[in-house]
Amino acid sequence: MEKVLIDIALILIFTKIGGLVSRKFKMPEVLGALIAGVILGPAVLKLVDYTEHIRLLSDLGVIMLMFLAGLETNVDELKKAGKTSFVIAIGGVIVPLILGTAAAYLFFTNFWENLFVGVILTATSVSISVETLNELGKLNTKAGVNILGAAVIDDVLGLILISIVLAVSKTVGSGASGSDAVLSLVLTFVKIIVFCVIAVIMIAIVPKFINKIKADGNHKRDLLTYAIAMALILACVSELLGIAAITGAYICGLTLSQFIHRDYIEKNVKAISSGFLSLIFFASVGIAADIKGLNFEVVLITLVMFAIAVAGKLFGCGGAAKLFKMSKQECIQIGVGMISRGEVAIITANIGMQSKIISEEIYIPTLIVVILTTVITPALLKVVFSSKHGLNDSAA
Repeated sequence: MEKVLIDIALILIFTKIGGLVSRKFKMPEVLGALIAGVILGPAVLKLVDYTEHIRLLSDLGVIMLMFLAGLETNVDELKKAGKTSFVIAIGGVIVPLILGTAAAYLFFTNFWENLFVGVILTATSVSISVETLNELGKLNTKAGVNILGAAVIDDVLGLILISIVLAVSKTVGSGASGSDAVLSLVLTFVKIIVFCVIAVIMIAIVPKFINKIKADGNHKRDLLTYAIAMALILACVSELLGIAAITGAYICGLTLSQFIHRDYIEKNVKAISSGFLSLIFFASVGIAADIKGLNFEVVLITLVMFAIAVAGKLFGCGGAAKLFKMSKQECIQIGVGMISRGEVAIITANIGMQSKIISEEIYIPTLIVVILTTVITPALLKVVFSSKHGLNDSAA
């Protein structure tokens, strides 16, 4: 027990220091946490191992992270995102999915592993883009608004895609044959439909009832407890239905984002997540990554994944924007704004590893691609939004 407590303390201290260093260089704190995990783990200092205790806290960290993401999503803004943002998000999912899956066949032969590579590359982390656009004063331009709307929709589509691929791959890989396999596949899709119905009820109907709850003072603390319990229950229901637990947590967050006491819940969940559990998750990703396994093939896979990560969003999102007669420069701006990967890509790769769908050879390149895309996105955004290029910055 003493070792576990020391491990957790070291993770919290190192990730916070890493986060401060990252922030100093105007990078997301998650990068510092990832690197802190690599330093603490078997690859460098060998101070912390990826034990069952760390894994449990890491899993809780993922659930809290996605619960918080749902809480921070404005459902009304999501509804208003409009056809343009929706089509851009679709393009940003389909193109990287196809390119990523096809490129994976250069290295692997397993269909589900290759498909999962494509799924990983569909992710978008808009936080770094929003920070950069805000700094440049371009967040309210036509391109800025569409980047923000498309990124939120992209997250939702990505979670649905992860859940479907995970559920179907488990069914197909179960070893059943003939009529049993068909029956199992039908049952899987029935479970997915059931979950979708639950999600619609939660998001569209439940807020009308919970908003009748009045709470103040000490009773607000009770609301926080019930909210976290609700997130864990929905994550459990997701798992029972063969859907990723993070999807249930996200749906719970979307539901409570419409709650009149949302600000109180969000503030406290953020404290628990950002100050404790999510730090352990990001550090555990670095701890579990065996960078000693780096070889020529892994480097080659990383370069291909990175090229697909950039090209997939540029052509997918930028091409979709072109359908709405946006200027060439606005299309490039939107494509660049969607390049950055982040938490969702890391979480997806982590799920793939735990489910034994992908190997270490994919896991390490994913982490490197997340870091590279996060580093280059601010620089590219500053270039494509530069006044030197004579851009059309009219507001949407």
